Amino acid sequence: MLGEESQSFIDALGPEGRRALLARTRTIKARKGQMVLSTGDSSREVFIVEEGRLHVLLYAANGREITLRDLAPGQLFGELAAIDGEARSASIVAATDARLLAIPDDVFRTVVATSPTTAEWMLRRLTAQVRSLTNRVFEMSALHVQARLHCELLRLARTRGTADAIVDPAPTHAELASRIGTHREAVTRELSVLARQKIVRISRRRLEFLDIGRLEDELRATLRAPVAEEAGW
Repeated sequence: MLGEESQSFIDALGPEGRRALLARTRTIKARKGQMVLSTGDSSREVFIVEEGRLHVLLYAANGREITLRDLAPGQLFGELAAIDGEARSASIVAATDARLLAIPDDVFRTVVATSPTTAEWMLRRLTAQVRSLTNRVFEMSALHVQARLHCELLRLARTRGTADAIVDPAPTHAELASRIGTHREAVTRELSVLARQKIVRISRRRLEFLDIGRLEDELRATLRAPVAEEAGW
């Protein structure tokens, strides 16, 4: 699954490469709610999140917003257009005030082409994206809403990497619904069930995972074993 990278693109460069890259970047600021990139844009810059949080979104023809994932400090976005020269494949909206580093596409490609460590980091990142998207396609095609929500919650928990994971701020119920292709009421109802079972604790925008192992068990219980293995759980 694609969560927060254990090592950032900047870290993969090493001290000398980092200094050389930062000399070719510019800093931009985005206000909460601002559209940083729009689907179909022809821009090619690559961005690193320095501060704040951003949403990766798609919009359906009827205006429905579909959340793909969130971006946190240290994470990279925009690399696909820099690599293949095609239009932007998703929109990026600032969920909070944010500060970004913008890297020219030719600088980004040169760094990846001349640094084996950075090239390996990029390969691992793209592989993780393919695996994550494969899981999501399977979930949306084969799983019911309850199981899809459990999968998304486990993704959130595992980005924190601890047995007592806390997500703060947590996605709103509407944002979770957007990620798994359902409506807010269904998410609220299922989270209430998990709270009564003492699997999660919810307070305002804070989501605490009290028993991740039991959440995994709840998901497995809804699936046949071969399907669970295919889903990566």
